Amino acid sequence: MSKNQAANEGIRKDISNRLLAQLKQRFASEVLWHFVGRGKSDHESYQILLSILRTGLKVGEKNEFKFVDPATNEIQTLWGYPVCCLADIPLKDLHIHAERYGRFAIGFHKESAISSNFNPVLYINQYSSVFHHFILRRNEVEGYLERTNSDIAGKFQELLLLLGSVTKSGDLKANPVAALMLDEMQLNNFYYEREWRSIYNWDFQKDDVAILIMPDETLDDFRKDRKRGDLRIDEDTPILPFSMVYRL
Repeated sequence: MSKNQAANEGIRKDISNRLLAQLKQRFASEVLWHFVGRGKSDHESYQILLSILRTGLKVGEKNEFKFVDPATNEIQTLWGYPVCCLADIPLKDLHIHAERYGRFAIGFHKESAISSNFNPVLYINQYSSVFHHFILRRNEVEGYLERTNSDIAGKFQELLLLLGSVTKSGDLKANPVAALMLDEMQLNNFYYEREWRSIYNWDFQKDDVAILIMPDETLDDFRKDRKRGDLRIDEDTPILPFSMVYRL
């Protein structure tokens, strides 16, 4: 067997093993999902979907993440860079996520997201002693740097922003529910979202998109819009009617 034949055989075995692993497990997905239009009408959500497919995925405006200090029971804030978010959820469990975030979604290839600076979020129980100890030390170091006017203060703030962008606190014992107020106060359980984040806008291309999800009644309109040729999606990219999410 030549070197090229051996290399090709190795590649085939690697692909076969990877596909077999994907079929055997349901705890991770090769597609990362971005849902749009939470709390909005189907018309508004559809327009947001089209906008993303025309201009790319942009970071959000939010840059603060609230939590309840377990020591004082007061509301505190972690600051972070604005982010854009994806969710690592297998298709058969996607209906749980959809109940919170809506019926429109773009599925991206995980490899594309990894190559575009997305990373999985670190989830922290905001009632744990470790989290409380982190907040205590953060406040002490931040106060010291402010008093001494140290040159390192700016770099420390950048470090905090980076940490705030890749971590997410919440109540890991709570049952996850679709409640905006609980989300805002970080009192929900977000662990089941399996979130990935990037602090950069993503100028994704057509081959980065794996699949779309939208309501059945929107399919005809989307087929017409796709024919215009200004959307970042191939003609043969599958579109999953939302009604199928509950049947898979």
